[in-house]
Amino acid sequence: MSSTKATLPFAKLCGAGNDFIVVQADDLELATHAPLSSDVIVRLCDRRYGIGADGLMIMTPGTGGFAFEVDFYNADGSGGMLCGNGARCAIERARTLGLVRAGERIRFRFAGADYAGVSLAEGQARFELDPRFRMDEPRTIRVGDLTLCGRFVDVGSLHFVIDIGAILDSDGSQAFADIDAVPLETLGQAVRHHADFGAKGVNANFTELRGKRLFVRTFERGVEAETLACGTGSTSSALVRWRNGLADPPVTVVLVHGRLRACP
Repeated sequence: MSSTKATLPFAKLCGAGNDFIVVQADDLELATHAPLSSDVIVRLCDRRYGIGADGLMIMTPGTGGFAFEVDFYNADGSGGMLCGNGARCAIERARTLGLVRAGERIRFRFAGADYAGVSLAEGQARFELDPRFRMDEPRTIRVGDLTLCGRFVDVGSLHFVIDIGAILDSDGSQAFADIDAVPLETLGQAVRHHADFGAKGVNANFTELRGKRLFVRTFERGVEAETLACGTGSTSSALVRWRNGLADPPVTVVLVHGRLRACP
């Protein structure tokens, strides 16, 4: 981090497959005497040459009724957005630090916005999303020979939610038989950077409803790869199915490469 070696205490937490490095602001100040640069964050999150994580959180004890505050950064060093599983991990870390008590509903700040949550028990936390969200009308985008219909959703993080049945090839037939067949490395990246979503881009969520269970895969902005889980993506996907009249709450979401969860 500098020409002088420094020791920086950290914790590593995992929420449903998303993993995070968590450092305390006071420890960071003692170790570096300066904010972490985006280059350092990228190196720390690197899975071969660093600690390895989907993101990094800097935690500060809260003031004015807030239990704690979190600055959040993706693995590419970008920040300023909500991370649902990151928020749950922050609540758990706050419990281990004595900033919150199990069973107590608390308020906290995450990436500059106000939220609430509860530490349920060791290793379990509930995060309350802001009930206000933006969901656009369905729109169609083109990626090569494919036509994809989905909805843009903003729950504090930006998502484009696509039903795999609405991915059509050049002759109008369904392009992929099931969600496992979707080439997320290429198609997810193309959606994430699609010109229709501007410079910020979106998280690309691919979904398939099987009975009462909603299967979800995510190409995550800031990680620039498919992740094992995405809390705001799971929520956005459930909201889209509910708005389209295809699912009633609670919606059970199956993270295809992560763990089962329910979205109320």
